[in-house]
Amino acid sequence: MISAWQTSIAKADAADWITVTAYLIAAILSIQAAQQAWLRRESRDTLFWRVTVVLLLFLSVNELLDLQTLLTAIGRQYAVQNGWYEERRQVQYLFIIGLSGLGVIAGIFMLWWTRHTDNAVRFALAGLALIGLFILFRAASFHHFDELLGRGNPAFNLGSIQEIAGILIVASSAILYKTGYRRKH
Repeated sequence: MISAWQTSIAKADAADWITVTAYLIAAILSIQAAQQAWLRRESRDTLFWRVTVVLLLFLSVNELLDLQTLLTAIGRQYAVQNGWYEERRQVQYLFIIGLSGLGVIAGIFMLWWTRHTDNAVRFALAGLALIGLFILFRAASFHHFDELLGRGNPAFNLGSIQEIAGILIVASSAILYKTGYRRKH
């Protein structure tokens, strides 16, 4: 179980390091946006940017540690030990449905919660949603999604481009926010 996870960590390639770097740059820019929001006394914006920083840092660590592979290995071993490995597809399906439902609920809540925030915050939220969709597609691991996300250059495929696009949207939003671009709904 752990050996498969350790092997995936050792396979970090250039695309992984570029993605980690992008996450870290976006996190630094989000820290600066959070500081700007705090100076403006915008409590919702401050909270949003701080949560975004934590999320981006977690995702950068996950990019290298490949925690989803560890979670999958643990889940597989648990299924084998408890005799329901043959029915794992149903459990995976329910997990993805639950994760999707939770994502929809969280998305609706975030749209409502950010309705009076700066447009840059809502733009960053769109970038986070794009990253979230990428993660959901990866979690689903349906063969046709893997084929779609794996298209393109093997070193930097369509999935990597989608993830980077989401990160760039968040980073751009943080720059807009911290430079004083101010437009609210």
